Amino acid sequence: MKTIGLIGGTSWVSTIEYYKIINQLTNERLGNLHSAKILLYSIDFDEFKMLADQNEWQEIAGIFIHAAQRLESAGADCIALCSNTTHIIADDVQESISIPLIHIVDATATAIAEKKITKTGLLGTKFTMEQPFFTERLRSLGIEPVIPNESERTFIHESIFGELTKNIFHEETKQRYLEIIARLLQQGAKGMIFGCTEIPLLIKPNECPVPVFDTTVIHAKAAVDFALSK
Repeated sequence: MKTIGLIGGTSWVSTIEYYKIINQLTNERLGNLHSAKILLYSIDFDEFKMLADQNEWQEIAGIFIHAAQRLESAGADCIALCSNTTHIIADDVQESISIPLIHIVDATATAIAEKKITKTGLLGTKFTMEQPFFTERLRSLGIEPVIPNESERTFIHESIFGELTKNIFHEETKQRYLEIIARLLQQGAKGMIFGCTEIPLLIKPNECPVPVFDTTVIHAKAAVDFALSK
């Protein structure tokens, strides 16, 4: 079994889910008392948010490069960034290490393609919904994202940082998300990417009328696939 290096804390709420899902999947495959070999580097989320708001992505990249190099030195065989937004600097991190970075968009696109879906809604932070690191990478892999309008993107972004990443989940927030999802379906989306690792904690897949692509689960599974590969 290979060792998975996680860079988490973005937020701690979803990093807990990564740890749980990776261990659950590992135990399901190996049985007995098996669990995953994991190294975790948890960053200060407030520091990340402040720098992201100032568009200081090179400084953020430096923090994550340092974390990835520490994990590699400690014995990690791969790196996974435990959020969608942090993949803005994923290429910078990959270039700084000699072990593979398990990319959340690549894993998600593979899962969508397996369902024979080519057009899907995308919910996440403004960074994820508006910047090319996610949307253009999806398009390059044959998936056309449908994103909410500007006011909806603002609502989603503010709810993520104001509520979900603080482990706060309101019913009225969920209902607004479901309304946004319904509108994206009217635009032709045949699936829905929960492109923020906290969104699945607010809305369960069975509450959505089309296939849901939970990037937390998909990414965690990709990490386990790598760790258990020969």
